[in-house]
Amino acid sequence: MSLVKSLNSGVSGLKAFQTKMDVIGNNIANVETAGFKSSSVSFAEMMSERLGRAGGGSGQSAPQLSNQVGLGVRVASVNRDFSQGAMQNTGRTTDLAIEGNGYFMVSDGGEDLMTRAGNFVFNKDGYFVDQGGRAVQGYIADSNGNILGGGATDDIRIDFENSLPPKQTQKVTLAGNLNADTSTNKVLQAQSGFTTESGDIALESTEINNLGQTLTDLADGDQISFDVVLNDGTTQTITHTYTTGDTLGDMVDSFNTGLTDTEGQMSIIDGMLNLNSSQLGESDLDITSVSVTGTGDINFPGLQVTQEGQTNTQTMSATVYDEIGRAHSLMLDFTQSADNEWEYNARFMDGENITSGKSGTISFDELGQLSSDDLLNISFEPGNGATATSFAVELGDSETGTRFTQYAGSNSAKVISQDGYTQGELIDVAIDGSGQIEGIYDNGNSKVLAQVALAQVQNQNGLETVGSGLFRKTSAAGEMFVNTAANFTGTAINSGNLEGSNVDLAQEFTAMITSQRAYQSNARVIRTSDEMLTEAVNLKR
Repeated sequence: MSLVKSLNSGVSGLKAFQTKMDVIGNNIANVETAGFKSSSVSFAEMMSERLGRAGGGSGQSAPQLSNQVGLGVRVASVNRDFSQGAMQNTGRTTDLAIEGNGYFMVSDGGEDLMTRAGNFVFNKDGYFVDQGGRAVQGYIADSNGNILGGGATDDIRIDFENSLPPKQTQKVTLAGNLNADTSTNKVLQAQSGFTTESGDIALESTEINNLGQTLTDLADGDQISFDVVLNDGTTQTITHTYTTGDTLGDMVDSFNTGLTDTEGQMSIIDGMLNLNSSQLGESDLDITSVSVTGTGDINFPGLQVTQEGQTNTQTMSATVYDEIGRAHSLMLDFTQSADNEWEYNARFMDGENITSGKSGTISFDELGQLSSDDLLNISFEPGNGATATSFAVELGDSETGTRFTQYAGSNSAKVISQDGYTQGELIDVAIDGSGQIEGIYDNGNSKVLAQVALAQVQNQNGLETVGSGLFRKTSAAGEMFVNTAANFTGTAINSGNLEGSNVDLAQEFTAMITSQRAYQSNARVIRTSDEMLTEAVNLKR
């Protein structure tokens, strides 16, 4: 009868390795299945039969108490390998792959199932579905594009007929540099320089009576008179009264005291008189004549304009939107009116009426940093059915730290952003690493519409396979946690990719070879046991 046991053991081996071949065949068949997780078989010994006490000796001294013979093998478990499959780029936005732990959730209306296969599409009704038409689960954004994850999920649906309502401009942001040398002062310079009697270039310390241009020495009480035209066109006479030993510098100091800093200042450069206007831009400042009253006589050189005063303007433009989404072309002119001071003027290309904030002044400190208010508030009447519109012009971006400065250098100041837009039609969607589905509109703006939800369980081996790459949660899987990818550590979603099968063909072929040999060996056990039984039957002959 013991040969029957070996027959049964052989049969159990055939069954066990047939099951292993079934698993190997399924793995190989799904080597190109997106999100597929391979399986492996674990075997366990069947129960053993006790043949009696071993050796007939004492139980205290015998090395073993009984003799046992095994009755074959059985399949203990079929285990899933949940390791990460390779990422395969597809270029399709709606193809998603999970990097890290987690599962997509899909619903057929009856129950939520889990999958790693992210080959999703939008159907004719705008639902985000898998290849079986089951709706992908996620969170729907509110009207402002905000997502509240962690709560109840819903079918993701995108309304492709949806229009993005227009938004009124509330803030225009300027950044960059206004050239501190944008405007220039008027500069006058003598046509020739003063020299000493010996022919050297005169200095401020050179006495007036030692100048080569002094024809007759001056005496105490003689007056040098300058007829000056001021910046605004009015005239003034400035007089220096000579005292014995007065220098060229003393005469210049008297002139500057009479002219004042607000009008201009004279200096001596390489023996030549230089007169700089303190007023930026156009100026009438001039010295029309110089005369000496008294016994002395000096041949003063005439002055000529070497630099005309100019007031230059830096213009920046932006498109702003009223409440119904109509665009208006805003022009902002910044004109340097004085050192560290600029006047601004706002206007619209189409002549819209600016009711407040049309003009004003901004100022900078000696380090080129803005010292006045960094917000310019402007209101205007857009017309054509729209109500009065107000917006702020921010000088520098406080959020990014970008500044609005005034340094000596190039004019780089410009409009870097404005937050309004016209109505937009949905033309495409994009999905980021956190699973947010962002609508892209033809007005150049985007808005978050929904976010894909992910699920994790405490024990992945407790999931039940239901076909088509889907898993069902069972009690053995433990608690299921549903949230966004950003709220699961080390988990991200890759758009335009699919997770490939994690089947290792080399490993499967090796397992196939060992399974084949094991199956042949078990068949040989059955054949040998049959031959032995045949011999036993033939004993009666």
